Amino acid sequence: MAQILFDQVRDFTGGVNYRADQFQLAKNESPFILNLEVDPRGGVFSRAGYKKKHTNSVVTAGTTWLPKGLYNYEASGAPQIMLTTGRKTSAPTADGKVYYSSGSNFSVLQSALSTDVAVKSPNGASFAQWENLLYIALGKDQTQMVKWEQGNTYTTALTASSPTWQPYDTGGSGYMPRAELVVAHANKLFVANTYEDGVEYPNRIRWSHENLPEAWYQQDYIDIIAGGEGIRGLQILDGQLVIFKPKAVYLLMGYDADSFQLVELTTTVGIDFPQQAVAGNNGVYFFDYPLGLFFIDRNGIRNLFDRLKPIIDNDQVNSSLLNTITLSYINDRLWMSMPFDIFDTGSNPNYVNCNFVFDPSIGPQGAFTLFQSATYDEDTDQDIDGWGLVSGIDWKDSTDSAWHLMIMPDEDFPYVMYVDEYSNVQDDIASGNDDGDIATYYRTSWFYDDRYVQDKTFVKSLYVVKGVDEETQIRINVYHDFNSEDQVTSSTLALIPQSTGGIYGTGIYGTSIYGTSQLREGIQIGGRLKTAKAVQLEFVGPTGDLTNTTGRAWGINSIAFKFKRRKIRSNK
Repeated sequence: MAQILFDQVRDFTGGVNYRADQFQLAKNESPFILNLEVDPRGGVFSRAGYKKKHTNSVVTAGTTWLPKGLYNYEASGAPQIMLTTGRKTSAPTADGKVYYSSGSNFSVLQSALSTDVAVKSPNGASFAQWENLLYIALGKDQTQMVKWEQGNTYTTALTASSPTWQPYDTGGSGYMPRAELVVAHANKLFVANTYEDGVEYPNRIRWSHENLPEAWYQQDYIDIIAGGEGIRGLQILDGQLVIFKPKAVYLLMGYDADSFQLVELTTTVGIDFPQQAVAGNNGVYFFDYPLGLFFIDRNGIRNLFDRLKPIIDNDQVNSSLLNTITLSYINDRLWMSMPFDIFDTGSNPNYVNCNFVFDPSIGPQGAFTLFQSATYDEDTDQDIDGWGLVSGIDWKDSTDSAWHLMIMPDEDFPYVMYVDEYSNVQDDIASGNDDGDIATYYRTSWFYDDRYVQDKTFVKSLYVVKGVDEETQIRINVYHDFNSEDQVTSSTLALIPQSTGGIYGTGIYGTSIYGTSQLREGIQIGGRLKTAKAVQLEFVGPTGDLTNTTGRAWGINSIAFKFKRRKIRSNK
């Protein structure tokens, strides 16, 4: 009698990997994950729901909604969430706007009574805080930049520094060059991609006097010609200024005009839009099309995209919507929005429909997973479009409560959302007060016992699942012999709440206590996997309606295979 062998998967920390060659997938990697978190200790579990941060929509639902960014304005005693939309350049054209909120509904920032601040840049306004003031670059096509202090009814206009400049011996205030980008750095205000005295200077970076953000000397600038047309983004790295062009990245080192040195980091990659670069812990992330996601730190530039590169090579990303690809670093993870053909239908979406979430703390290379907003309206029993979220920030309110914020770009649902609140398992959606149910998938790499030429008879598999607080059904689809298209069989796991052990939601991902379970109560027996040379499993859930509620949380800690090796036959 053939011996029953045993193998198990307890480590899922490889995350998603789209490389086509099945043998390149590590045992802890997956060719497809959707709406599941990767637990740094080994399992996977349902992501938290997306919830509205405020009651009223930012703009009227169904009208023009081109959100470009959030900014954390740490105003003394009253922190503000700043939101910018971009100028609509197609007919009928419309200026973007700036909005502010202390955590509830947003208000439009105005320059005078009934006069909204007009953003002329299609990439939205750029913000820089200086003490308690907020400097706002509205785009080089706007005649004046502005500043604002929380509590003031209106902004204050700043006169364009050209043709009037402020020599060092006289100083001055009330000036700021017309520009696309602004950042506070090295005790100066920097602007880039400017318009001066009737001439555009897209490759120019300019800085203010020391400790005088509203005084600018005519000769304090550098023109960076190589790397394509236009400076597209500015970020801070280890006290130095990172300057992004379409196909180049530079580092401005030093602290004044006498010590500034421009260092060329690369002339092969860069960014196209300001939202495609973001500062994270110990470095800066940026996205180059078509080469993908990169990370800069003091050791140089590192490519993080090799596991996702096939989605671009296979034309699954809508290259006509590159302006919807944004990077956000929130709650110590990178969120990358993308117009991506998730299920490889051959038709790319015409809107941003998902987020790749990268956790750099998992494993030696970090791990990716994939999120999409709810695709099912529970109350109306209808499918709905799933979306990705864009341009997020971490923000603390006046009570020091932390919020992880992202923008919903759906014009029918123009809200700022908060994420990573693990007590929520459903999404707020556009249909009034309805709840949206998320679709969750996990597909394993192929299991073949290092002998893919030998048939194996698989007896019932075992699964160690996370505890649930509602009755839940998970479907397990089975595929054979490296054919992921034709499902061979399926079975259903009915998960019943347990009165003991760690219950999902009581132990929170990212804290020191995740929760414990009694493994005997957590072990579930799956259906037979039949005979095959190699087996792949796909977990889909929740699928049942046991208690007339859906969108329930679930997770899995381990998969165990029990099998017998069969004789190798010459004709098979």
